[in-house]
Amino acid sequence: MSRIVICTSSSGLGNIDVKTNIQLIPMRLFVNNVEFIDNKNITQDRLIKIMSDAACSAVHTSPAPEEEVDALFTRLYEQGYKEVFVCTTSSKLSESYAITKKVAQRFQDRMHIYVYDCKELNICEAMLALEAEHLLEQGESMSDIAMRLDDLRASHKMLFAIDTLSTLIKNKKLSATAGFFANIFNIKPVLKMTEAGELIAINKIRKLERALDYIVEDFAESLQRADTFSYVLTMGRSDIDNYLLDLIKRRTGLQKIPVLPVSNISMGNTGPTGVGLCVFEGKIPYAAQLFQ
Repeated sequence: MSRIVICTSSSGLGNIDVKTNIQLIPMRLFVNNVEFIDNKNITQDRLIKIMSDAACSAVHTSPAPEEEVDALFTRLYEQGYKEVFVCTTSSKLSESYAITKKVAQRFQDRMHIYVYDCKELNICEAMLALEAEHLLEQGESMSDIAMRLDDLRASHKMLFAIDTLSTLIKNKKLSATAGFFANIFNIKPVLKMTEAGELIAINKIRKLERALDYIVEDFAESLQRADTFSYVLTMGRSDIDNYLLDLIKRRTGLQKIPVLPVSNISMGNTGPTGVGLCVFEGKIPYAAQLFQ
């Protein structure tokens, strides 16, 4: 039986050097009224350059249109695929899940399409998709794969700090009034994903260095466990990345940790001035061996 995994482009799979047969459903970014297709005509470096320009307007993102998802499923059916496992970014942050679910219903008499809400974003979504592909190749059922992803996702934790709030304010992710006072007092939000797949601020700290101290202290015990896989989320700011990596070494003794890119979609929504730390605690994903 021919089987395949599909993932939304917000996973960041297009930015990492991993051999995979996973196909992407590319999302869109709109910058200064110009449409870009993620992983096709916009790279992370180019997006950083554009967004660093003071004249750059708010960046808007959107999922792949319904007709494009329909065309992909039609093509897979014509190629002989019978089972399709689709990992989408969190349904709380994107319409990708709802659109894919709607289109999948049209193919229910032709293919078994399992649409899975990752309730995550960035490279964690990519790791869940890679896990699904690994299990699919081993012959696991769609429902068993979803259960494994649920377990992995429950063991995952992400904390993210942003140096500037300007992009969040432009994209109306933070009220202008709140952003005005936050900028005056140099407040840096620490963000996390909830169990429901929402991105929320859990702490507001005056300086980025203190925000990173807070993140490392929160993760310190987990980072030293043998059954933990951890990684840093980068937006390409080597100065911020190196500061966080040095903190981790000094606090935990951990000498080596993978540094993996955020997705272009996430960068478009939050801006190119942040860094994150993530862990899978107690359950290590298959993808961990790919990033050692």
